Amino acid sequence: MSKVMASKWTALLLGCIALNTATASHAANSTPDKTGAFVAYCTGHFTDCKSKIVEVDVAVLATKVLAKKGADLCAIPKGVGNDVATKEILLWLGDHKNVHAMATEDAIQAAVKALWHCKLQIGDGAEPGGPPAKTGPFVVYCVTHYVNCANEMVAVSVSIMATEHSKHCLPPDSVETKEMTVAALGWLGQHREAYNLNTEDGIKAAFDHLWPCH
Repeated sequence: MSKVMASKWTALLLGCIALNTATASHAANSTPDKTGAFVAYCTGHFTDCKSKIVEVDVAVLATKVLAKKGADLCAIPKGVGNDVATKEILLWLGDHKNVHAMATEDAIQAAVKALWHCKLQIGDGAEPGGPPAKTGPFVVYCVTHYVNCANEMVAVSVSIMATEHSKHCLPPDSVETKEMTVAALGWLGQHREAYNLNTEDGIKAAFDHLWPCH
């Protein structure tokens, strides 16, 4: 996969996550760059702090995909929603005053490592109210949750790129997010044999058939 294409899909992932975390009409305010001040600030600014934590998490994913490094970095595992992750990270930071002098980004990463030990997924990977873990329910869910489903498909794309020598295929870089999402959902809707697959595997099957690379 070319670095240019990796950059495109990572940028799309950032955009999709931003749709889920930004407020309707206001960008998040800047947050303190030292952890002690960050923890204090977050008492009354949960949305801003959630956006900061998501920003750090996306930066980790981008490092892994674009630079092919960062094996010592850990992302928030699939199955842990942004609200839950933010609450647990803030509790951990508040309880560990030894990190309060650290840069906020470094302390957030320390919290992610300590809380989830670099696990890629918790349980079946589904979040309450988020995309279902199985492909059949996922197709139904997407009728009324387009943004979440587009986000899930871009996340699967990034996961494929982050895997060395992946056997799965990706849409060409000329395919935009909407086209990719509509095409993949159309394929899944016509292939009920994929309904018992995990959602990530179902999306990968759609990619492989729609845009074969082998």
